[in-house]
Amino acid sequence: MEPALIGVRLASAAIGPLLKKLLVSDGPGAGLTPRSEKIRLSSLVSFRGERRTLTEKDVRKLAGTLVGRSVEGPGERSFPADETEAVTDALAASLLALGDLDMDDVQAVRLGHTALARRLRATAPAPDGLSTDSARYLESLTEWACLHILEFFTQRSTFVARTLVEQSRGQGELIAKMDEVIRRVPRADGRDAEFERRYLAHLAKKHGRLTIYGVDLRDAPEKWPLDVAYLSLEATGGPGASRRPGDTRSVPPRTGPRNEDTGTAAPAPDRAEALLASWNYQADGRADRILAHHDRVLLRGAAGSGKTTLIQWLAVSATHEDPSDDMAYLRGRIPFVLPLRALTRH
Repeated sequence: MEPALIGVRLASAAIGPLLKKLLVSDGPGAGLTPRSEKIRLSSLVSFRGERRTLTEKDVRKLAGTLVGRSVEGPGERSFPADETEAVTDALAASLLALGDLDMDDVQAVRLGHTALARRLRATAPAPDGLSTDSARYLESLTEWACLHILEFFTQRSTFVARTLVEQSRGQGELIAKMDEVIRRVPRADGRDAEFERRYLAHLAKKHGRLTIYGVDLRDAPEKWPLDVAYLSLEATGGPGASRRPGDTRSVPPRTGPRNEDTGTAAPAPDRAEALLASWNYQADGRADRILAHHDRVLLRGAAGSGKTTLIQWLAVSATHEDPSDDMAYLRGRIPFVLPLRALTRH
C-alpha cells in the first residue's frame, strides 16, 4: 500500500494524537545548555529515560491501533489478515528503535521521513515470516508514521532556534575549512602576483644603474643610479610612423606647391599622403613618450646615441608602483628586455 493511500485511511487528526504519545513535551528555549546542546532522540521519546510515560507494551498497543485503523474501511486488505500480529510486532519494534538511533532531532529532520524509516527498520530486529505484501505495507506505514514524527519535531519550541544555531555553526565550520584549504593550496593568481613582484624587482635591480664612460671624477662610482644619470632623448619620426588608433591630436594644414603664374596654392595632395605626413610630424618629441602614442617603435641611431639606455629607462619606469605623470602610461605593463646580441647566441 502506498503512503498516500495509508494517509487517506489514517487522517492526520486520527494518527497525530496517537504518534504524539511517543514523544515527550519540552519547554521553550534554544536548547543550548550543556545538558541539552544536542537533543538526542532517546531524550525525546516517552518510553525511555527518566521522563518515561509509556512502556514497551504501550507502544505495541499503539502500533496495533495504527495497523487496525489503516485496514478499516471498504476495499481489499493490503496484506493477509493472519499476518496482522506479525505486522503489528514489526511496527512496534521500528517505533521503539527511535530510542536507539544515535542522532538528534535536527539530524533526523534533515534525513527525511523515508530515510528515517529505513534507519528504523535497519535498527529494529528483522521480522520473520512476512509475505511480500505485508513487508511492503509495513514499509509504507513506517514511512507515514515517520512523516508525522518529524512534523512533531519541527513544531517543538526549541527546534527553530536550534536549527538556526546549527546553520550558523555549519556555516562557520565550512568557512573555517575553506580558509584552511586556501591556506594549504595557494591560489594560482597569488603565485602569479608573487612572481610578477619578484620579476619587476629583478628588472629594477638589473637595469637600474648604468656606466658613464668618460666621466673622470674623484671617488666617482663605477655605476650610477639611472634616475639620476638619465637624460631625456629626442626622437624624430621617420617614414611610416603611425599613432595609436583614437589619437585625435590636431593635424597641421597642408597644401600643395604654389602656382607661380596665378599666385594661388595648388590642390592639396591625396588625403592619405597628407595624413601620413602629419603622423610623421607628430612623432617628434621626447623619446620616452613615444610608446604612449605608438604600439610599435623601431629605434635607430648611431652607436652610443642612447638606444640601450632608453630601453633601460622604459623598463625601470614600468617597474615603479607609482610612476611619474610623464611615465604613467607604463603603469601595469610588464617589460621584457631582450638584447638581440644575446638572443642570437642561443
